[in-house]
Amino acid sequence: MTVVELGGTLSAAGKPLVLVNRYRFFVGLIVVHVLAALIVENATGIAFDISFVKRLSVLGGVMIPFFLVILTIRAFILMAIFDRPAKPIPAFASILWKVVGSWQRLLNGLFAMACLLVFFACFAYFKSIIPLYDAFSWDPAFAEIDRAMHFGRYPHEWLMPIFGTPFMTTSLNVAYHAWFFLLYFFMFVAWFAHKNQRARMTFLIALLLTWGVGGNLLATLFASAGPVYYEGLGYGTDYVPLMDALNTFAQTSPVWALDVQTMLWDSYVGPTEPNEGISAMPSMHVASSTLLAIGAFSFRRWAGIVMTIFLIIILIGSVHLAWHYAIDGYAGILITFVLWKISAWLCRDLPDGRETEQATQALV
Repeated sequence: MTVVELGGTLSAAGKPLVLVNRYRFFVGLIVVHVLAALIVENATGIAFDISFVKRLSVLGGVMIPFFLVILTIRAFILMAIFDRPAKPIPAFASILWKVVGSWQRLLNGLFAMACLLVFFACFAYFKSIIPLYDAFSWDPAFAEIDRAMHFGRYPHEWLMPIFGTPFMTTSLNVAYHAWFFLLYFFMFVAWFAHKNQRARMTFLIALLLTWGVGGNLLATLFASAGPVYYEGLGYGTDYVPLMDALNTFAQTSPVWALDVQTMLWDSYVGPTEPNEGISAMPSMHVASSTLLAIGAFSFRRWAGIVMTIFLIIILIGSVHLAWHYAIDGYAGILITFVLWKISAWLCRDLPDGRETEQATQALV
C-alpha cells in the first residue's frame, strides 16, 4: 500500500483528528469520572464494582433489537409517504444497507456506547456510597421547603384529589417505568446518529454532565432519601398517610414502586457492602426526562412537545409515588437546562448536519 493509498484509507476511516476533536470533551469527562472513582476506592477501601456494566449490557441486548424494529418501521413509513420509489423493496434495502454497511457509523456508535457503560458504572458506584458521607440529613429541610413552596401543604396533598385512585396511581407508575425504556432509546439513537453531530454530541455530553453533576456531586452534597423513607430515617410520620394510600391502592391495582422501594431500603439497612443506591435530590428521573425533552426539540417540535408532556407526568409521578420531594424535580429541571447550555457551548464548533438529504437515507 502506497502512502497515498494509506492516506486515503485513513480519510475514509473517518478522519481520526476530526474524531478526536469531536469526542475530546465526552471522553475527557468520562476519564475524570473514572479517576475520581479510583481515588475514592483507594480512600474508602470499597471496591469499584464494574458489574453494573454487565447489567446494562444485558438490558441493552434485550432492548436494542426492539429499537431497531421501531426505527426500521419508521424508515419504511417515511419512504412510503415522502419518497414513494417506483421499486420500494430495492429502495428500502438500499436504506438498510446504508446503515448496516457503514462500519464507520457502527464503530462510532459502539465506542459511544462503551464509554457510557463505563460512565454509568462509575455513577452507580458513587451513588451507592453516598451514605458514607451523609446519612440523608437533608430530608427534613426539603420537606419544609416543599410545604413552604406549596402554600402550607405538601405537594402530594394537592395531587391526591386528582391522582388518588388505583387506576391513576398505576398509570403514573407505568410511565415511571417507561422512563427507562425511553432513556435507553434516546441513548441508542444518540450512539448511532450521524446526520447532526452537533446535536448528537450536545446530547451525549449533557447526559454525562446531568448524571455526573446532578446524580453524583449534588446528590452527595444534598443527600436525601425521599418521602418514602422519611419515617424509616426517624424524621416523623408526615408521609405516612401518603404511603398508606399507596398501599391501599396496591390492593386493587399494581403499584410496582412499592416493591422497588422496599428492595432499596432492604439493601440500605441490610448489608455492609455498597447498597443499590438511594438518592432523592435532585430527581434524576425528572432531570433526564428534561434532557429527553430538550433533545427531542432538536429533532422535531412535535417530539419535544410529546416529551415535555412526559416530563410533566414524571414530575407528578415522582411526588405521588413518594419517590421525591417536589423540590427535587424542580432542581432537576433547572440543573439540566444549565448543563445543556454548557454542553451546547462546548459543541458549538461541530457540524449541525443541515445539509439536504432524503428523509429516509438512514434509520437515524
